[in-house]
Amino acid sequence: MLVSRRRELKGIAAGISSSFSSRYNDIDGYWGLGVIYLCAAEAGLSKFQLDLISGESLPHFKHSKKVAAPYLEYLKVQAEKKGFHPWQICKVVIEIEFNTIPSKLNLIFKRTWGEAFLCTVSITDDLGKSWSYQYEGWCGKHDPVKEHRSTRRYAS
Repeated sequence: MLVSRRRELKGIAAGISSSFSSRYNDIDGYWGLGVIYLCAAEAGLSKFQLDLISGESLPHFKHSKKVAAPYLEYLKVQAEKKGFHPWQICKVVIEIEFNTIPSKLNLIFKRTWGEAFLCTVSITDDLGKSWSYQYEGWCGKHDPVKEHRSTRRYAS
């Protein structure tokens, strides 16, 4: 197995962050981030946290384990490719902060409707060091009246 360089965990965090924030992250055919934003707003919060290893979230979200599963699998595959052992990754948290102040670059390249958000993925290794990456974008709360549901098939 390859000797791992710990800083490569930041690259894995970047991949998870951009994928989690993308329009391809669906929950029951709707944009996952919008559904999560609605969940956080209904709980009176502007933040959402998802622990990839346990599948638990804050606030509680009924789809959290289902949402976490493919990203945990991605993490495992990427970590193995980079030469990491499973015991070297102790904690992985995705934190989304909604309705943030956008950076100048995010204002210039606004790609969708809604408010600015910041998605931070943090991977903590067995030495206690945290490797994180932040992705920012725009997202609106899920509204099935305004949104079209994906026609892709999903397992229940």
